[in-house]
Amino acid sequence: MGTTVVGFRLGWDRKGRQATVVLTQAGILHHGSGLLGMPQRPARPQAPAAADPHPVPRQAATLRRVYAGLVHQGYGRELIPPVCVRLDTDERPLHPRGEHAPRAHPELIAEFTGAAPCGPGTLDDALTAFYTAIGLTPPAPAATPPPGPGGVPPAVRRALGALAEGRTLASRPGRGTGWSVTGAGVRLHAGPGGADLTHREVAELQAALTAWLRHQRGPGAGARAR
Repeated sequence: MGTTVVGFRLGWDRKGRQATVVLTQAGILHHGSGLLGMPQRPARPQAPAAADPHPVPRQAATLRRVYAGLVHQGYGRELIPPVCVRLDTDERPLHPRGEHAPRAHPELIAEFTGAAPCGPGTLDDALTAFYTAIGLTPPAPAATPPPGPGGVPPAVRRALGALAEGRTLASRPGRGTGWSVTGAGVRLHAGPGGADLTHREVAELQAALTAWLRHQRGPGAGARAR
């Protein structure tokens, strides 16, 4: 029958050690460690609590903490980058305690080591593939809300609205020097001798440039710039 797993192997070159961690679709975390180039010594698996209604997401969070902890400890080289694979090895009962508690499972760790590809991969991508393979919906990433209008000065909001409507922002006429700002770019106009901007003109230009920078972050900014 087999099982689907997600896991990784990290190495600590200075100490000459390696660590392998594998999470199965039943929510069991398998650990193995040892010297680089030598067979792994499996530890007793970590089974979820019997009453846990969501064992896999909870154990996946533990997998993330274990990965971060190993890297912090010194296991900085990915010998097997995080990956999701399908194994032929059957899982053992997942009772967390008692005579039916899962025993160390060297065969599962060994098959994972042999089946896992050595290409690049991230833990996020591996967990997403794992969730998909076992029929669970991957947790949605936390979205960063766009900055609200409350922190934007009124002059910038007005200028931003003008750019969104396709209008041109420009300095006051009647001087030899000036500037204009559109959705496509910023242009300076310099007369023969130039002139210093007043404080008010500097504030207007700052508002226009701030609005233009925000305008460029919006949808279709690349097309506008061209």
